[in-house]
Amino acid sequence: MHHNCEIMFEDLFAMSGLSLERLKSFADIVAAGGISAAAGDDSNRQSQFSRQLKELERYFGAELIKRGRGPMKLTPAGEQLHRVISHAFGSLQEFRRHCANRPIELSIGAGESLIQWMLLPRLPQLVAEHPQVTVSFQNLRTDEILKQLADGTLDFGVVTRTNSNRQLESAPLGQLEYALFVPSELVSGKRRKDSVELIGRVPLALLLGSDSVRQALEDLAQQHELKLDVRLRLSSYPQLAAAVQNLKVAAVMPTLAASSLPADRIRMIHLPFLDRLSRRVFLVWNRKATEIRPSIGPYAKVFGKCFRATA
Repeated sequence: MHHNCEIMFEDLFAMSGLSLERLKSFADIVAAGGISAAAGDDSNRQSQFSRQLKELERYFGAELIKRGRGPMKLTPAGEQLHRVISHAFGSLQEFRRHCANRPIELSIGAGESLIQWMLLPRLPQLVAEHPQVTVSFQNLRTDEILKQLADGTLDFGVVTRTNSNRQLESAPLGQLEYALFVPSELVSGKRRKDSVELIGRVPLALLLGSDSVRQALEDLAQQHELKLDVRLRLSSYPQLAAAVQNLKVAAVMPTLAASSLPADRIRMIHLPFLDRLSRRVFLVWNRKATEIRPSIGPYAKVFGKCFRATA
């Protein structure tokens, strides 16, 4: 077996074209979205990137980037190489930090609302119990999180939807539930404060692109012959929370938002039709990463325990 490994590595370095510098350049090109973007205004660096890319393609005997106009796209071989580089570089970087007695650095991708209302409030406990780890939060959409977990550029993700990728493992963190948040002055004096009819009486702020919430509201309005008064559309739940607090509008948001709103001025109203929006929250990581990075497996358990709560 030892003899076979020697032959394998001899073959790997039998010809020129492979180096850490070239692999890093390829990773930089992919991260930036193209050679020009990676090189900026430096024509010499652009020429260097182009040359190094061709050298890697010649070495592997495969095209790594699809040529043509439009956004840069990787070939299947390029995608595979990028995954290999990401995992290998992550493992080497972690090993170097370990040898230098530096804190382990781990990245977690999640949506803005989950970062602000679920993860950050629980971070003090993590820091107190594990001072040797540095956590980097990245505000990402679910599809971006799952992609970056697969290619090794992200260590962990917190999502409400997983895919069928067998490389990914997950642990449940809790349940994400929704409620209607209304400024108290908009419901004061109303006899049926908990009625679904309230949806048709208050001005609303909606989340852009949130089809599930919009569909639930439209279905309710049609069923009860209500007219929705939509005054504002925003791009994140924290923005909705700020609008509810500072403007005379109501909004459907995760119940986690209650932690950032004054209970004496904002009412959180549970309405049965919102139960259909309830979703489970998962901590997700790449199984392959646990094989080459010693910290991933143990910290999957640590993060799962620290962040686990009924949402």
